[in-house]
Amino acid sequence: MADQGDGDPKGAEFSRPWEADAADEAGPGDDSPADDEAPAVDWEAMTEGGGAVGLTPEDYAAATTHEYRGLAEDVSKAAEKDWKWQAVAAEVPGVESGLVGLGDVSGGESLSEEDFEAVEQAAVSDLTVRVASALVIFGMFLGSLLLGGWWFTGLVILVMVVAGGEFYANVRARGYQPLALFGLLGLILVGVGAHNWGIPAIAGWVAAVSLVTILFFSLTQRRRPLENASLTILGIAWVSMLAFAISVARGPHPVAYVLFVVLLVGLCDIGAYFVGHTFGKRKLAPVVSPKKTVEGLVGGLVVAAVAAAILTTFPAWETISLVRGLAAAAVVGIVSPFGDLAESMVKRSIGVKDMGSVLPGHGGMLDRIDGFLFVVPAVYFLFRAFGLL
Repeated sequence: MADQGDGDPKGAEFSRPWEADAADEAGPGDDSPADDEAPAVDWEAMTEGGGAVGLTPEDYAAATTHEYRGLAEDVSKAAEKDWKWQAVAAEVPGVESGLVGLGDVSGGESLSEEDFEAVEQAAVSDLTVRVASALVIFGMFLGSLLLGGWWFTGLVILVMVVAGGEFYANVRARGYQPLALFGLLGLILVGVGAHNWGIPAIAGWVAAVSLVTILFFSLTQRRRPLENASLTILGIAWVSMLAFAISVARGPHPVAYVLFVVLLVGLCDIGAYFVGHTFGKRKLAPVVSPKKTVEGLVGGLVVAAVAAAILTTFPAWETISLVRGLAAAAVVGIVSPFGDLAESMVKRSIGVKDMGSVLPGHGGMLDRIDGFLFVVPAVYFLFRAFGLL
């Protein structure tokens, strides 16, 4: 046996592991130890030998495989067994309990629990504002309707003036110069005329303001007269359609008839929203309003019909009757969505999301009455045809 001096790894105590591997592969008659009795390898002693050891990278790789003999067979056997899945809880450094966001596992920033709670509270606060605002608006509407006369007319005029002001303000912000003063004065005259003289006064005042607007732009030097005159006339002609509600309120059953129309429009919108959100696939007007669907239109129509069938069973609406109520529901279900589409077209043309913010949590006044602008005139003429007005 060679001398076991310093740096000599060839002694019996430091036999090379690949020599042991070769011995393992020998026949049963050899005196080499079995796999589980192979001499332990002193890796530290081997590395201390430095260059005298004579290890090459291939030698080292061959030596380390001795530790993993039989691993593939064990893995194969484990894969054949049936395992029962269990939930395992483990703490992850840097991730707090209670809230795990995408940033926690991606390395980016994520909301803390305090920030998340702040977002939730803001959402709840916004919902509270929306509900409170809706209750106040409905209370004002119902109160003026019950008082009747100029109270209701005054509320309708106020709504028209605010909505018209939103329209003119938005188009002016886009560089146009409509005659907002002419349009707003015209809306006031339309409301007063509807109260005193009925439907002919609405058409008469709209025509008069349109004529004055055209004459003004013809006699003065104004930039882009065609666009500005058209926008002035559009504002009064569009918003003044709400004045038909004043004529409905001047009929024999003002509270019942006006409330009937308002309830149908509101329930139609709710039905269209939920049905369209749940089942909507076919776009009703993809260019103007991508979120509106044919399924939503049908859903709103069905909900309006069901609501009309139920409401006409109450004494307040017995004079309308089931057949007339269903006809009114059909008009509301078809016309109301197109009122929304008309406003969407205008907003898309001038590049705004909401016409205003006068109603907390609901946007602008024009955003709330867009469906009524088409529905109220249609229901008025329907009720006139049925002899209800």
